[in-house]
Amino acid sequence: MELCPLTRVQHRIRIGSPLPFSIRDASNQLLLAKDAVVSDEHELEALVEGGACVDIDELRDAHPEIDAVPTEQLPALWRRLGQTLAEVLARMPAPDAPEALADAASELAALAEREPDLAIFLLVRPDEADHAPYGVVRSLHAAAAAYLIALRLGWPRERCLTLVKAAFTMNLGMLELQERMANLARLPNPQQRHAVQMHPTASLETLKASGVTDPEWLQAVEHHHEKPGGGGYPAGVTQVGELANALRTVDVYTAKLAGRSGRDSLPPPRAARDLLVVERGNPFALALITEFGAHPPGSLVRLFSGEVAVVVRRTADSNSPGEPLAEPLMLEASGRDRGIAGPAEAKGLRGRINPERLYAQTGG
Repeated sequence: MELCPLTRVQHRIRIGSPLPFSIRDASNQLLLAKDAVVSDEHELEALVEGGACVDIDELRDAHPEIDAVPTEQLPALWRRLGQTLAEVLARMPAPDAPEALADAASELAALAEREPDLAIFLLVRPDEADHAPYGVVRSLHAAAAAYLIALRLGWPRERCLTLVKAAFTMNLGMLELQERMANLARLPNPQQRHAVQMHPTASLETLKASGVTDPEWLQAVEHHHEKPGGGGYPAGVTQVGELANALRTVDVYTAKLAGRSGRDSLPPPRAARDLLVVERGNPFALALITEFGAHPPGSLVRLFSGEVAVVVRRTADSNSPGEPLAEPLMLEASGRDRGIAGPAEAKGLRGRINPERLYAQTGG
């Protein structure tokens, strides 16, 4: 049995919740069994200071709850992941950040693989119950999109996870500025524009200061606003790696879907069309739109019947998805009567579109 210090994985422990792994002392004696509860911060601090350890084999299967919970509980796990990511990014540079980000990437992969339609739904229609900072939510959404297209392209798992970690950290250098700008209706001032231009470099330096050495991860973050052939920033390089190009593509697309003060989000069909026009010949743009479809989950659509529905599942025919919903009624959307006529406006909708309720109705 190979042990690792608890300090490397203490970010996984939530006070008052069941432990995701057993905790042992340095001589391998069991201190707390898996599913036991750490009652308060003082108990956790005592375990850490006492040199407690964890069996590495247990860490390789640290997200079994994702497979076990009902589908309607998955949005809460996505919110928890956003909160965890916010905590990790806020304390960087930090020596435990690479391990914490690797764990967060693994959790995102498990969530996205369990229910990819929900992953897209939460990206297209952000959960109003999610109170993570704007920049963290944007990074989480980009990471989810990046993981799904990397899977579609058949990349090895470790490379998929590297892309996710790059998406998590691409905006490290301007998280606070993103939060301020998200609530501003006016254009950024010259100082803010300069900070935006230089944030890839600032993000890179924070990663290095945290001990990240993976060259693909570092280059993807450094070049995620560079364009093949030139014209990007901050350096205007002409040779851009695959991960950086994939990251730039998902960042551009998810930004189009993300509304903020002074700028409404674009309907997904318009966002897809704009991306394909600007990124003509970009294989990542094509993979992204193929994966999401014209009316991805989370889209508000108007049916030929005149009803307004929200898409929760993708199908082969994007104009006749099998299960759009006009809450609380489940509709069979097919043919000219209830096929999709086009996107619908969110204006006039009353109340929150509740992902838990919608995915409970679809049966997971």
